[in-house]
Amino acid sequence: MKSAVRPLVLSLLAFSLVLSAGPVRATTYMMMPDSALADQAKAVLDVKVLGVDAAPVVDGPPSTDYLVEVNRVLKGDISGSTLVVRVPGGINPEGLGLKIWGAPQFTPGENALLFVAPAKDGTYRILHLMLGAFHQRTVDGQAVALRDLSEAHEIANKSDVVRDFNRFSDWIADRAAGVRHEGGYVLSAAKALGVVDPKFVLLTTGDGTPIRWFRFDNGQSVAWKVNSAGQPGLSLDTTIQAFQTALNAWTNDPDTNINYVYTGTTSAAAGLDHSDGINAIVFNDPNNSVEGTFDCSTGGVIAQGGPFFFNSTRNYKGTAYHEAAEADIEVNDGTDCFFGGNPSAAQEVFAHELGHTLGLGHSKLKDALMYAFAHNDGRGAHLTDDDRAAINQLYGSSSGSGGGNGGGVTLTAPQKLAARATSHTSVTLTWRDRAQGEDSYRVEVKVGRGRFQEIQQLPANSTSTVINGLTPGATYTYRVRAAAGTSFSNYASVNVTLPH
Repeated sequence: MKSAVRPLVLSLLAFSLVLSAGPVRATTYMMMPDSALADQAKAVLDVKVLGVDAAPVVDGPPSTDYLVEVNRVLKGDISGSTLVVRVPGGINPEGLGLKIWGAPQFTPGENALLFVAPAKDGTYRILHLMLGAFHQRTVDGQAVALRDLSEAHEIANKSDVVRDFNRFSDWIADRAAGVRHEGGYVLSAAKALGVVDPKFVLLTTGDGTPIRWFRFDNGQSVAWKVNSAGQPGLSLDTTIQAFQTALNAWTNDPDTNINYVYTGTTSAAAGLDHSDGINAIVFNDPNNSVEGTFDCSTGGVIAQGGPFFFNSTRNYKGTAYHEAAEADIEVNDGTDCFFGGNPSAAQEVFAHELGHTLGLGHSKLKDALMYAFAHNDGRGAHLTDDDRAAINQLYGSSSGSGGGNGGGVTLTAPQKLAARATSHTSVTLTWRDRAQGEDSYRVEVKVGRGRFQEIQQLPANSTSTVINGLTPGATYTYRVRAAAGTSFSNYASVNVTLPH
């Protein structure tokens, strides 16, 4: 089964003291010196990727496991010739998805250089997300080490470099052994493995589908809260003011229907760890989502954030979109040195992250708020013409989605919903269609005391569906409702237990 909601995360990657920000949706980061990265890593490994699979994690955020073979241990003490490297983002066994932009991705058969730390579950985590992952590529017959920073938002506008793979590896091994030297491994300025499109781009998921909020089309708002702990280095009042300024930058655009609203503080701190129904910004990495602490002298991840989204798609102006369902922003620990006494930087970073939660990717124009490099020059949350053009494409008030609750729409809940186990692994749902003007029926499920997840979006006038791939002997609760745009009927629900 597929999940109802898949969180899309934008990670703010590590900053280097030259202030680099990782894209949210992207990662806001500060570029790190190689020496700091090597010294902080518990182990540095030259590996070959053997396979990739969804991590068998239910309680934590969805993740992806890479089985790697160790070619060479450059630093640390590793037992065995293979190990599992766990990267945040993916689909968990219950079908819940999470997308973290900036999180490294690998292909079976490729070689890589990984800066890692062991986790309590026996897997290894990459230090500072994408900053600790180097892909081996061959350029003009020479093996080089490249980071994929294409989804990251940097604070200092510093380009990465191309490194000779073998000389870089030898330099790491020498440094771990206490031998310090320059290494001579830098070849040239690096180009990102990904390509930045001209002007603005929309945020897309792994299937290439963009994301937008549909509730604005019917005049509804999206409520945001600020975690009551506040941003270290700023008072709670200053934190709230900076976040409100960031929200208003998008909401006050006169040509769109965006309506982000600040509704107070909250103690909720789920962030991107799991969907809790609250759109919030949280601080000091409460869920230990980032491996490594930010440091203004060495850099690191500053923040990560993005929207959770429904796995199904809806059409808007002739294009299919995933519907945003919730959004969160997490700020890393150690960032008080960056934000302290610098509320305009908080306004800019928060607004950039919020742009990702609205569905925007990065702009190639240097003045844009959604540019891949943070300006940190006192401008704060300031939209340019390019930013406004981007959100107009998603939320232009002159053209709604056409899925509203007008013109003879009566959303009556499905009548006489029934569930019948047609085999050990399948269920047939039937109901009577009493709605008028609906554009779809939505089917959700939960197992035992779990959470409901949307698994199907059926055409208007549907009266039945078949669900396969179930677990023999398990008890499922299904609920169905009619939908028209962002309006819904009440639910009809039913329980069914499959035979063993």
